[in-house]
Amino acid sequence: MLERKIEARQLASIMTMFLIVQFGGLLIAITALGTSAAQVVSSQGTAQGTVETALFYMLYIIAFAALILFIFRFLNGKIVFMLLEAFVVLLATAILLFIVFSVLLPSASSLYLGIAAAVITIAMIAVKYKTSRLRNVLAITSSMGVGILIGLNGFALAFLFMLFIAVYDYIAVFVTKHMQVIAKHASSMNLALLVGSSEVEAIPSRYLKRQDVREFRKDIRKQKVSDPMIKRLISEGIVPLVSQVQLGSGDLAIPLMVAVSAYVSFLSYFAGFMVVAGAGFGMLYTMYLLKKYKVALPAIPPLTAFISLFLGIMFLVTSPAQIQVWAGFMLLSAVIVLVLTTKLRSIQAAAQIAKRTLASRVQ
Repeated sequence: MLERKIEARQLASIMTMFLIVQFGGLLIAITALGTSAAQVVSSQGTAQGTVETALFYMLYIIAFAALILFIFRFLNGKIVFMLLEAFVVLLATAILLFIVFSVLLPSASSLYLGIAAAVITIAMIAVKYKTSRLRNVLAITSSMGVGILIGLNGFALAFLFMLFIAVYDYIAVFVTKHMQVIAKHASSMNLALLVGSSEVEAIPSRYLKRQDVREFRKDIRKQKVSDPMIKRLISEGIVPLVSQVQLGSGDLAIPLMVAVSAYVSFLSYFAGFMVVAGAGFGMLYTMYLLKKYKVALPAIPPLTAFISLFLGIMFLVTSPAQIQVWAGFMLLSAVIVLVLTTKLRSIQAAAQIAKRTLASRVQ
């Protein structure tokens, strides 16, 4: 019962932050651009060079991930990583604040607005290093800035880039598993490259099964817990139940990027909000898979699947005669879900086999 309550609170927290980025970012983009500006951006967009541009972004992401792993494993450069994080967050958040200030103060000087945005962002980053409470806020604002900025390049580039990232995310989590290493270090260093929801409940050991208590104490010895508060709770017969769910800032920015690009390219509020709706259901599906299989998950593939499904529904409603378009999006959604669930089932089966093998050896 307690575990369900914790899961419900975490689901509400993650979904709230996710939807703030999606709806908030899309509304800011719509307000800032307006219909006339969106028409100008749309007319300037072109399919020429879309694949090359998407590949460039993809190679940039891979190179950035390789740099991060190099810093973690070989340089152990905490200061270097803090500077890298500060640069990324400063640039993206300052862009978002500049857009917001430009909407609120249209007659003000762009130079002054830019300076104000930069100063406020620097102050937020400085406060974040003193307390962890601003980490989620900065991750949200920087994700909005990145999503809006890249989304202005048009729908074809945004959707193709999302497909590339879905494949990369799948490989990074299930094959090379380096994304798990990055997430672990980013969380331990309180970097604003992800949002997270942590829940801690103190449970008297008398309410737990003896086997569960023994396994907990064994895990504590293996992890060599040094926190005096945790040690005191254990000595008093209290079992601290810790649960943590984290979401990378890319998982926030990429659906927003597609939503903004859909609005810009199709000049349609309906298109943008259908992408946001698909992303919302995709996040719910991701949390369902996380609860069911209890393994590290790549969030972009299920998000891509449901965004594709809702885009298929959108084209079915607006252009039913273009069967190849809406059917193609729906087929892509089904294929992604099939590949993902097949992989998760194979991981679950392998874990069960390993567990039975270990149990037979112990006997």
